[in-house]
This record gives sequence, C-alpha cells and structure tokens, in this order.
Amino acid sequence: MPFADLAALVASARCVVAGDTGLPHLATALGAPSVVLFGPVSPLLWGPPGHPRHRAVWHGDPHGAARPGDAHGESLDERLSRVTVEEVLRAVREARAYANRRDDEPTEVPR
Repeated sequence: MPFADLAALVASARCVVAGDTGLPHLATALGAPSVVLFGPVSPLLWGPPGHPRHRAVWHGDPHGAARPGDAHGESLDERLSRVTVEEVLRAVREARAYANRRDDEPTEVPR
C-alpha cells in the first residue's frame, strides 16, 4: 500500500489497534486514537504519548527492565500472550472516548 494511502486510512480510523510498530506512531502523528500492544519492550521506552486518546497494553513489570524480552524472538513473548480481548476492547473504548475532545475538555470514560 502506498504510504499516502496508509496515512489517509490511519487518519480516518476510529481507532488504530496494533503491535509496537511504526503504525501506532503514525496514528499518534495524525491524531488518530490508538491502542498499542506491547510484549518484549516496555511502553516506557517506545510507548504512545501521555494523552488519553492513546493507550498502551502491557503485562510487564513497570519497574523492571525496558527490554525484558527479545523483540526479534522466534516465539510469542509471554507478556504479549497475556493480553486479553476484553482489555483491548476496554482500551479502545477509553481511547475513543477522547477521540474528538480537546486536551482541556473533561469527559466520562465508558467502562
């Protein structure tokens, strides 16, 4: 897919759900809500900015190593395998609740 087409798709997305790759960075740059799934690398290292329209899902030790696993490993990282559909859907609802709001505008987050 040409980059311009990908950028247009991401910009119009209701929410981008992706692993820790370049796609969530593009979503952030374009202001699209995002949910980023992390495994072997902590979101503290490469995670989305601290804005409520961007969510990171990770099951690592927040006080542990920034790279507790092998990002280029041959098997699924154990931290990524613990991510559930329910928590991803909850993160999507939370990110979308802030999608069209200004940074200073309060909102209720659906549960």
